[in-house]
Amino acid sequence: MIPIVVLSGFLGSGKTTLLQHALAYYKEQGLKPAILMNELGDVNLDGSLVNGQAPMKEMLSGCICCTIRRDLGIELMNLAGEYKPDVIIVECTGVANPMEIVDAVTDASLYSSMILQSVITVIDARQFLDFVSGHVKSKSLRLMQDQLRCASKLIINKTDLLAAGELQKVQTFVKELNPYALTVSTQRGDVDRAAFFSIQGEDRMDVSLPKETVADTVQEHHHDHGHGESYHSYDHVVVHTHFFGQPVPRARFEQLFRSLPAEIYRAKGIVRFLEQEGQMMFQFAYRELEIIPIRPQKSVNDVAVLMGENFAASEIEARLKTLESARKPLTRS
Repeated sequence: MIPIVVLSGFLGSGKTTLLQHALAYYKEQGLKPAILMNELGDVNLDGSLVNGQAPMKEMLSGCICCTIRRDLGIELMNLAGEYKPDVIIVECTGVANPMEIVDAVTDASLYSSMILQSVITVIDARQFLDFVSGHVKSKSLRLMQDQLRCASKLIINKTDLLAAGELQKVQTFVKELNPYALTVSTQRGDVDRAAFFSIQGEDRMDVSLPKETVADTVQEHHHDHGHGESYHSYDHVVVHTHFFGQPVPRARFEQLFRSLPAEIYRAKGIVRFLEQEGQMMFQFAYRELEIIPIRPQKSVNDVAVLMGENFAASEIEARLKTLESARKPLTRS
């Protein structure tokens, strides 16, 4: 599978500088990266900073989490098909909601062999402290907080702009919002590149670092990479992907999704039913399940992607496997 690395963070936090560090790291490792860059405006100014360093596609005049979100999966698929990269980096506009980004990125698993690798959020330490302390009145504080909560890895950037004692305040606020992520404080996005960008190994969310470096900032991540399924747990944010190997009974499918735990906020995918011909697309949101028939122009996977917080992915996987073992119900003549 092609790993997808999402770079998130508020406007001006240093995402493009971090992108340059990532590109340098992947090239040093002999890997071929590709970039999907999103800008709100009609011109991709940040793209010019990395132009020529890796294949890149642009999504302009909109935010991934709103007007052009539906196109993200297609653009990722085009990148994968055209350039055959080892990793795709998605740099999102600074006003994108991270949970919506995760939602959009996982759409790609419906069409191609991709999987979410990590969500890296970078914050401007000075800006964040001013926002959270109320020194600057901004409606974007909630968005910035959401970007922090969603991250599997966090970078407190531009620490040189802080006065004595302020860094500890920022670190305290950040840890309250997200105690699970690998978190570092730095200047100009200068981080341990292996820790933040490595994609090697099957346990993609594991960070291979000395214990004294990781300390208590990284909790154990759970993985199970068996045939036909995979999932990643960021402890607080969970994205679970299950690839169906065969059709399933519709009634039991609907029953399963309508009885999902409240911690699962979103699910979607493509499925085949034993009682019907062809593929169906399903959407699960706000505890409602919608199923519609589709006629894809090209081959797409039978897959389910579930997203939420603190749900047991292994239990959901077991329920999905049990669903697949069910046989077509007998009909009376």
